[in-house]
Amino acid sequence: MLPNFLIIGAPKSGTTSLYEYLREHPQVFMSPVREPNFFSFGMGELPAPTAPGIRMIRDLDAYCRLFSGVTSETAIGEASPSYLRVPETAGRIRRYVPGAKLVAILRDPIERAYSAFLMLRRNGWETLTDFDEAIEAEQRGERRERPYLERSRYAPQLRRYLEHFPREQLQIHLYDDLRDDAARLVRDTYRFLGVGTSFEPDSTRRHNAAESFRSLRTQRFLDELPRPLRSTAERLVPLNVRKRAYWRLRAWNTRPQPPMPPGTRKRLLPLVRDDVLALQDLLGRDLSAWLVDT
Repeated sequence: MLPNFLIIGAPKSGTTSLYEYLREHPQVFMSPVREPNFFSFGMGELPAPTAPGIRMIRDLDAYCRLFSGVTSETAIGEASPSYLRVPETAGRIRRYVPGAKLVAILRDPIERAYSAFLMLRRNGWETLTDFDEAIEAEQRGERRERPYLERSRYAPQLRRYLEHFPREQLQIHLYDDLRDDAARLVRDTYRFLGVGTSFEPDSTRRHNAAESFRSLRTQRFLDELPRPLRSTAERLVPLNVRKRAYWRLRAWNTRPQPPMPPGTRKRLLPLVRDDVLALQDLLGRDLSAWLVDT
């Protein structure tokens, strides 16, 4: 079985939260593996990325097995933010699931880039400690593995999808809407997917936010418990209790996101202005707030 809808990105724009909200709906089945990245890197047609932390399902049968648990659900999907940015992905989705509905969430490009930087720093995958330095290195062509601003250029990414799919198969949200009224955005997505809109998920929790950890070693221990300890916990402790304990310990180990360095946004606005204006024309939506030095 293959999915009939995909959350395609963008990274650090709320895709994890939307994945979690959708999977609560009784008529929606979400792949138990979040971000399988199959249409970006599966079947060996594209080289596997060298960036750490990227999951991959590279075999069609294995990908289909992700949806073997479907029972009565009518909307069957997965979420892989790499689908928006990898150029070849739109054509591959068109080839294998041409009728799939596609959902994208787009975020202020500078905020998205900074959030991605913080996430990679948090996880120990970014060696530079200064965001401005990382952007300057990218502008010099030295950051091919972590091109923060390049992945925030949404207009050309969306045009690739519009070359392969009719506009009515693509629903585009803004992160601003998720932040301001998550319940409404989720209902709009339910409507787009053709499932009941009266169901209300717990949309109060933000997932995969760009916090920093007091101790990266502690967080990795929580995320990847040693097998004997995990097996014992699964046998003796109910799932809801384990989840509650995990989130309390994670909150204890989390520090607030540091603010963007003063002056950074003003320096970066000229680098994103043309793409924001192009996206504004493409969507027919006012994005002037993204071009303000706040």
